[in-house]
Amino acid sequence: MVLHAPQQVRDVEARYSTLAGVRRVALAAVVCMLTFGAAAPASAQIDLSSLFAPPTPAEIQAVRLDWAMRTNTVTGFRVEAQYVDGSSGGRFEIVSHVVDGFRHYGAIRFPSQYVPGGKYPVMVACHGGTVGVSVEEVSNLLVHFPGQCVADQFFLVIPSFRGEVLNTTSVGTFQSEGTLSWADRDVDDTRALLSATLDHQADMDRARISAWGISRGAAVALLLSIRDDRIRRIVDMFGFTDLALPSMVSLMDAIVNHGAPSTGLGALLNDAVVAPYLAGTLSLAQARLGWLRRSASYFVSGLPSLQAHHGLQDNSVDVTHTQALLDSLASYGVPPSVAQGYYYPTGQHGLNSMPGHGPIVEPFLCAVNAGPAGYCGPMAPHASGYIAGIDYTGDTSLQSDSFRLRVYRSRPNGAGIFFVSPSQAYVPSGGGYLCLGVGAQRLGLALVDGAGYTQFNLHRSELPIGMQALLGAGSTAYFQFVFRDIGNANGPWNFSNGLRATFEL
Repeated sequence: MVLHAPQQVRDVEARYSTLAGVRRVALAAVVCMLTFGAAAPASAQIDLSSLFAPPTPAEIQAVRLDWAMRTNTVTGFRVEAQYVDGSSGGRFEIVSHVVDGFRHYGAIRFPSQYVPGGKYPVMVACHGGTVGVSVEEVSNLLVHFPGQCVADQFFLVIPSFRGEVLNTTSVGTFQSEGTLSWADRDVDDTRALLSATLDHQADMDRARISAWGISRGAAVALLLSIRDDRIRRIVDMFGFTDLALPSMVSLMDAIVNHGAPSTGLGALLNDAVVAPYLAGTLSLAQARLGWLRRSASYFVSGLPSLQAHHGLQDNSVDVTHTQALLDSLASYGVPPSVAQGYYYPTGQHGLNSMPGHGPIVEPFLCAVNAGPAGYCGPMAPHASGYIAGIDYTGDTSLQSDSFRLRVYRSRPNGAGIFFVSPSQAYVPSGGGYLCLGVGAQRLGLALVDGAGYTQFNLHRSELPIGMQALLGAGSTAYFQFVFRDIGNANGPWNFSNGLRATFEL
């Protein structure tokens, strides 16, 4: 049985609905009680209250500033291996790149219906556990989906994390460099891998990217979605979201003060934050930021559409992590239709213990196809060697007026023009291909920076009357960026791919 919040989980909500209002009081009470253990005098107990006190606005801002400074510049990309898995028939590439000075490995699984020159959605699949990732095991998550949408249409991008291995059954094992940094630098590695694979594989649609994660990987996927606005949808499979929850403080007290074994999530938090703090290698301020930047619940204003799944019998990651995430989203006015919670009465810490989740997850992921999407191709590289890609931010609501076009990997330090049309085409022109049909109109000029990036804010009210009609409610418009490409032997101009978007009130 699957329980869906909020209509069918009143029993669950009765148990957990007070979390958002009393979690801070409960935390203080738990910490107070924890300082008086029965096994030793109170003076022998280590007080963790200052470490896990609620974060201040300044601390939250400090984490955001830290993230903003992590550019994750990618260099040294290469394809390490290509193969077809003998059991599943899936086509894979093993790739690597250098980020923060470390060589990092990941895998790409191609859509089973892949044809070069098309545009395909992308799902970043973030693994759980602490011993690396098996490429074939992660791709086997597809067996839980009843249809073929994800398997047939989606590229899967599968990161390892720094300091861990990426295993394959066909071409061996690859060791990512660097020091383990669970749910922190893991996110940097995943962002960098996504950027590298998008530049490498032009048939990946930048406008349709989702993230899926399990356990530790779900925490990574959540934080990735907060830090990277290319992610449109996210599936959180029983990930941790708040490392200062009462359950976490109680777990740390049991480890630190009562000799409980340090395993699972407790071991991760202890090794990364608590033990270094108690040893004096991390200051209190550093330790507090250490658990905060791994806690997605404090940064939910940056999350896209979300599904969260959790078993009520999960003894590894308490279900209050998912409830804390949903409570935080609700406090921002995010409706249940956008932040969906699913609970499984007999579910434990594993996908197989939550029967029925696949038919819920797959349509949610595949709904990314209903939004703006890339089209047109194959496209041609410009003189700098890349194919320019287009995507967007904001939404297609005319009331919100937030739609913004973005172009990546255009010819650097140049200029170009955004165009819009009521129709599409595919016609050779200059050094590339025109993807707009009859009726194309000029939107505006844009300068391209040194990284090949530019953008255009599509404020409908500022456009000519005729163009406003083209972008009216219910209309589908086609966008493309054309730019100067001096030095291209095929012609002095080139194009991004096209972007299709349907607008609504």
